[in-house]
Amino acid sequence: MMQRQRSISNLRRQVEYILIPAQRDANGKAIRAVKYIADFVYDMAGKQIVEDVKGVRTKDFILKAKLMLHVHGITVKETK
Repeated sequence: MMQRQRSISNLRRQVEYILIPAQRDANGKAIRAVKYIADFVYDMAGKQIVEDVKGVRTKDFILKAKLMLHVHGITVKETK
């Protein structure tokens, strides 16, 4: 609806961000990347907004939101 009203543009869903890349331990065992998948990413007033719709604020989300800010410089907007 916001895109139709043109208050936002470039709406994308389920956008993936790498927080910690895949790697191998000292024994060569593969360790998967740590990812954050945003519910919505869009442009609004010249800024990119990364938005997550939450029913419950989990510990996993809190940590990944902090990593998003640290790694990508992006503050995740929470919507309930």
